[in-house]
Amino acid sequence: MRRLGFTFLLASLLAQAAASQPTEIVADSVSGFSGEQGANGWSYGYWDRTADPDESYTQTKDFQLLTHFGIDPINRLSGRSEFTTGKLWNLQDGNYYTSLWAEGGHPNGTMRLGAYAQVEQWAVRRWVSTVTGSVTISGHVGKVMPWGENWRGGCQALIIVDGKTMFSSSMDNRGNDYSITVSVGVGSLVDFLIGPGPSVGVTKFTATIGTTPRVAEKLTR
Repeated sequence: MRRLGFTFLLASLLAQAAASQPTEIVADSVSGFSGEQGANGWSYGYWDRTADPDESYTQTKDFQLLTHFGIDPINRLSGRSEFTTGKLWNLQDGNYYTSLWAEGGHPNGTMRLGAYAQVEQWAVRRWVSTVTGSVTISGHVGKVMPWGENWRGGCQALIIVDGKTMFSSSMDNRGNDYSITVSVGVGSLVDFLIGPGPSVGVTKFTATIGTTPRVAEKLTR
């Protein structure tokens, strides 16, 4: 009994020490945002669900890079200082709303919006892991600003890690914080998707990725 008591106490102390270890931040979607694809481990792209025969997202074949970084004088999302930081990634200004900026993005939907293409496109922010082990991904997700009838209702947010959906949220005009723990290896694909549901809208979707403290090895009795 005395040995069991000592083992329990030691395990408890080790667990407390592990929990108190500082988390090392290995990636941040906001501070790591860049006008260069691949910088800081981040890439900026989209998934064209309308053009996808099986309408199911596959990381290795459906992720396409966005082609333009700068301002969007027709869409005018880059000029909204309440949710963007100026220049952003987009596909084709005036034809699609598909965009990504530091704190979020905008999908494109199939509803009729003037001359905009009626296709479903999901904005996809990708992080390629530089570490192996357990990481915690945390941030905030939610719609920021609904504009009129086509912008009312929910959008969708997903986090997919190496082909598995690890987080899913249907967002209305209320946001929420999230935190998940996943296992990754060097080169793992971690994708953050923003999709219409079926409405579209300005969406905040941030991510801080940190290594979790190492848990003490299992004690043998």
